[in-house]
Amino acid sequence: MVLERIFGKSLKDVEEEDEEYIDFNKIIEKPKNVEGKMEIKIEKLLEFRDAEKIQREVREGKIVLAETEELKEKDIGELKRAIERIKKTIIAIDGDIVMGPKSILIVCPGSVVISRRK
Repeated sequence: MVLERIFGKSLKDVEEEDEEYIDFNKIIEKPKNVEGKMEIKIEKLLEFRDAEKIQREVREGKIVLAETEELKEKDIGELKRAIERIKKTIIAIDGDIVMGPKSILIVCPGSVVISRRK
């Protein structure tokens, strides 16, 4: 396969390692230089206290994509409380927040604006 010749691993090998996400960095031999680049974190909002971790990441200047589907199904009230808590931080740091497709909460620091045009 082409991927095996280029990266030394097949895409199937990588998919078997982690069912949830495919991390293409695992099949690239040389690590990327990340200095000076914006970081995007993928988190799960499973309970109210996870909001604190998301707040911390955004305060550090990272963009956070948070999966909310599980909490939405478990306790919609707790999800609303968590989002309200995150929103307070976003307002304080002049950031941006929006619920994206498939219940993905997109949270950004003040240096990023989310386009809402379709």
